[in-house]
Order: sequence, then C-alpha cells, then structure tokens
Amino acid sequence: MIGLVLAAGAGRRLRPYTDTLPKALVPVGPAGVEGEPTVLDLTLANFAEIGLTEVGVIVGYRKEAVYERRAALEAKYGLKLTLIDND
Repeated sequence: MIGLVLAAGAGRRLRPYTDTLPKALVPVGPAGVEGEPTVLDLTLANFAEIGLTEVGVIVGYRKEAVYERRAALEAKYGLKLTLIDND
C-alpha cells in the first residue's frame, strides 16, 4: 500500500515559520531542541508504523527543502519517497 502526503501549500497562516520552510517541515517540538520532529516526520513515522513502504509526497512551495531532506527521511523511516511537483 502507498501513502500520500499533500505538502504543496504555502502555509501562510504559519508565518513566520513558513517564510523559509514548507509547512510540512515546520518543527512541532520544543523550540531550540536539536532534531525536533516536523509535521512530515510525524506523518512518515505513522506510515512506517502501520507497515507502509512507499509514500508519494506532493510538493510545491519551498519544495527544495523537502528534496534536500529526502534521503535522510527515507533512511530514518525505511520508506521509499516519491516527490511529485505541483507548481
């Protein structure tokens, strides 16, 4: 089974956090803690926990940040991520 994450929106209501990051990479842990989880981390962890092995992530706004973290996220959660651009 394949999971799907919709992560292409700008997340304007989350500014200033989304001025430089897509909303899926906004940290949700305590401020200043190294390696705090993001919204995407929590979602991928849940997918891995229920046995999914492949995930499609729709990216758009600030998509470069997701592309940069792709390999680390795949290794951390044991998932194959397919990033799908939505301009």
